Amino acid sequence: MIERLSGYRSLTGQFYKSGNSEPVDWCLPQECPIAININGECHAVMLATPLNIEEFVVGFCLSEGLVTTLDKIKSICVKEKSEGIEVDLKFEAQALERLHLMNRRRTLAGTSGCGICGLTSFSQVLEMASPIKSKLKVPMDAVLKVREQLEDTMPLRQKCFSVHGAVFAKSDGEIIMTREDVGRHNALDKLIGGMALQKLDLTNGFVMVTSRFAYELVKKCARVKIPMALSISAPTSMAIRMAQKSKMTLGAFSGKKGLVVFIDEGRIL
Repeated sequence: MIERLSGYRSLTGQFYKSGNSEPVDWCLPQECPIAININGECHAVMLATPLNIEEFVVGFCLSEGLVTTLDKIKSICVKEKSEGIEVDLKFEAQALERLHLMNRRRTLAGTSGCGICGLTSFSQVLEMASPIKSKLKVPMDAVLKVREQLEDTMPLRQKCFSVHGAVFAKSDGEIIMTREDVGRHNALDKLIGGMALQKLDLTNGFVMVTSRFAYELVKKCARVKIPMALSISAPTSMAIRMAQKSKMTLGAFSGKKGLVVFIDEGRIL
């Protein structure tokens, strides 16, 4: 039977130091399998923190290009099972046809959503959505404001420390949504799905994540037209290459006060 799904669990371990040991209580994030079924067929089994499941699945569908808009998903049913969580989705006919076409080129096999498993050619790795067109302008003071408040908006991270977070902020630095997960891809998917379900505009602000920006996170952001993405850890060289192709502003913090911008596109003031 799966443990109670609260997002975290307190466990006792033995702390060893200088030849002595004593019991210590730690708060640990939960991780459980989530099966995503589309029109009766299993599409993927992911591992994620069991919070904001509907948002996670919606964000995954949008950021992986399974659907182009939220209205292509006709229904979502989340069921807790003894082994994990099962999510049944129903796509409209046109979206289902698109999915079947994608599946001829790709088999997504039980991973944590890194965005590359199952691709059949190098060209598919480098495929990008159309370039982002955005008039977004963000003052540097607003960026620093979000960086300063980042950890304060993450209750699970404050309990467990070992989870990733993703936030979306407006151009004035107001954080309007935060999502967390043991997986950095999952945290971003939850954020994208949460914004979509609440009908909030992903093109009118920027994302900041607690992890590095690797290529697959840039690709997820590009698919939903997020114009600016920042991280507290350095991006990979392929992430920079893909951000440049998609005309996405990409930067990483050096400490809390300094930002290294790799691709600007004139959005940071």
